[in-house]
Amino acid sequence: MNKIINLQKNIPRIGFLFGVTMMTMLALLVFGVQSAYAVITSQLDLGDRGSEVTELQTYLATDVSIYPEGLVTGYFGQLTKAAVERFQTSVGIVSQGTPATTGYGRVGPLTQAAINARLGGGGNVGGDVYAPTIKSINVTTDNDGASVTWTASEASMGKVYYSTSPIRISNIFDATGVFSGEPIVTGTLAQYDGLARVTHTVNINNLTSNTTYYYLIVVFDSSKNVSITTPASFRTAQ
Repeated sequence: MNKIINLQKNIPRIGFLFGVTMMTMLALLVFGVQSAYAVITSQLDLGDRGSEVTELQTYLATDVSIYPEGLVTGYFGQLTKAAVERFQTSVGIVSQGTPATTGYGRVGPLTQAAINARLGGGGNVGGDVYAPTIKSINVTTDNDGASVTWTASEASMGKVYYSTSPIRISNIFDATGVFSGEPIVTGTLAQYDGLARVTHTVNINNLTSNTTYYYLIVVFDSSKNVSITTPASFRTAQ
């Protein structure tokens, strides 16, 4: 079954998120809850208007890490474009370029298929489609190692990848552009025991002193809903 993936960021803006939640609830009342289960039949781009843009925004607004503004207006503006970019990055379709060169920020064939797979036309309706939220990430280092800790919103498995080169993320998609497995991450996989937990600690050993390392956290629940942090870095002590 196809699962939702979130690209996680730490954004401690409780008041802002409360306002977004209220706007999203009002939007759902105005446009109809059933709107979230309609498929998108057209490719969409900046400047488009209409019911399909409304469907797109309604879906994107269900995840504040993708579309924090949560506005359902029926107009494909810059906020919607940014939300589409976050969605494309989170599921590994594309993460750079422009709508004209790579399709970044527009709903082209792959993005349309990936969104429709998560809606009533082929998504995991009725099952668990919510990825764990990653919170309170902390990294402590010494001269030859590091310890990465975080908490998750539910019991989940967590992996940490690290490298002296910037981390890259890619994915496996079927012919329709639908995600079909865990993300492929460059770098070395740190210790991993395959156990589900809320509080995570991953130790990375045998590092080189006074060196910058890039790292990325992948967390997934029993339904294979995946959250991925944006790549970050730490430096070992001398």
